[in-house]
Amino acid sequence: MRVFLILGFIFIVLAAATLPADPGRAQACADDYISVETITGKIVDIYPAPEPFPSVDIYLTGPNPCARMWLQALKVHMSSCRPGDTIEATGIVTMDPENGLWEINSGKNTYMMLGEDFTCR
Repeated sequence: MRVFLILGFIFIVLAAATLPADPGRAQACADDYISVETITGKIVDIYPAPEPFPSVDIYLTGPNPCARMWLQALKVHMSSCRPGDTIEATGIVTMDPENGLWEINSGKNTYMMLGEDFTCR
């Protein structure tokens, strides 16, 4: 009886060890133009482009070394986002040496899309 109990316990431990772990939320800035990163930060400011341009620049906090970041989205997607909100964006992180800022870009679209590439709360 004891042998079955020990074998059952070993089976449960092995089964639990082989389950996949939850995907991590890496907070890094690779700047390799390949890695898709998920960045969580606070919206610092939102700058809409002048008419007739459809975009808006969102400045946000990020992890070190990319503590200052920005992303470009469409104005129609920004109705639910305000400065001070928490933003989670998934995309390709690159360095913008001209402005000394890091940028996160969509991996599939020209602009970041609310719900697809980023969320505000």
